Amino acid sequence: MDSHGGKPLEAPWFWPYDFDELLRAVAAREGLEKAVGAVNPRPPGWHNGLIQLLKKVLARSLSWYTRPSREFNASVSRSLAEIVRVLDHLSMNMVAIEARLAQSEKQNAAVAESIAEQRDLLHKQVESLAGLRGSVNQNVRSSDRFRLPIDAVPDRDRTAYVIGLFGTGRRYINELIQQNIGERAKYFRDTIRLHPGPTPMIYSGHATMRYVCRGQESPAVMGRILKAVGSGFAKLIFVYRHPLDSLLTNWVWWRTFIRDNRAIAGISQVYRDTDHLCADLEQNFAEFKAFAEGDPDFFARVPGPHFLSFAQFIEETELHLHAANLVLRLEDFAADPIREFSKIAANMSVDLDLSRLYVDHPRAKPHGYLAVRDKVPRFGDFIDGLNAETKQRIERIGYALQG
Repeated sequence: MDSHGGKPLEAPWFWPYDFDELLRAVAAREGLEKAVGAVNPRPPGWHNGLIQLLKKVLARSLSWYTRPSREFNASVSRSLAEIVRVLDHLSMNMVAIEARLAQSEKQNAAVAESIAEQRDLLHKQVESLAGLRGSVNQNVRSSDRFRLPIDAVPDRDRTAYVIGLFGTGRRYINELIQQNIGERAKYFRDTIRLHPGPTPMIYSGHATMRYVCRGQESPAVMGRILKAVGSGFAKLIFVYRHPLDSLLTNWVWWRTFIRDNRAIAGISQVYRDTDHLCADLEQNFAEFKAFAEGDPDFFARVPGPHFLSFAQFIEETELHLHAANLVLRLEDFAADPIREFSKIAANMSVDLDLSRLYVDHPRAKPHGYLAVRDKVPRFGDFIDGLNAETKQRIERIGYALQG
């Protein structure tokens, strides 16, 4: 083995490049491209209408200038998308090569151990034939000083996938894993990648099993994850919380993103307290209801698939609960975070001293929807008006509608 300064050099180890920043840059560039030459909206009114008309006329007159810019931007977008595709392809190939090398090492170790056993048997046969037990034993002990230890190559850790639908507290779980999972934290990625064999990687992301929707990996990707789990070289952890809490969080997140082009970490970044949230919900309840029903018009300003309706969200949750190796409720972390985190460590076969961990409680308050229901009567009517199938599914996933 090569050495430097008396210390052995570690063997080269290759892992997929984490190019999430590049993916975000592509997504951001697409949004900015749509804004080139676009007329920003204004409140209704005859004077604002006149201003909008003048701006549209001016935009049309400048189309000769903005068209080359749009064509250039489109070319840049295609180039970035191709770079992302190539990097993703290379990362998967690297891990496939590594997996094959690991398998080869395992086979070589088995062969070496078999040879060692044959040699020991040969020594015993020589001892028996020659009748020189003492001398042969001495020679065997001497040869053992030069015998290299053959350690069995342990089975590789299984790839872990931490999946949560949008607005379920997955980022909180991500933080706990990165801060407390020990050495394996260096293999954590807040994205989803697929591999042809087991790896020590930990991937986290959103994914659906039945419905294609905005902001979450497609059922096709989730299907490949489930295939890996079924093959035994991956594990699936599903994170969820009360769907009505998720519904409020998702409505606030998407309306903020669409209106302000800003991604938030939680409701508290938009509203100082529950009263301000309730006042906004009361004033914009029609918009909230459209979002809950999966109305595509809610996303009219940002073309693409719409988000899950509330009924679809609950259906997806139930499907994930049946498929996962480990299910984690955010409300249980609020009660005993160390106990719940120990389940993650056990699922990943990581041996940790739990007494030395610092596992904070989630920032999201459990069952926050109850306070909103009490202050916004129409929200309470919305809950009461859910169809029977949706109510039954909420009960099957372990929640009550009345707290």
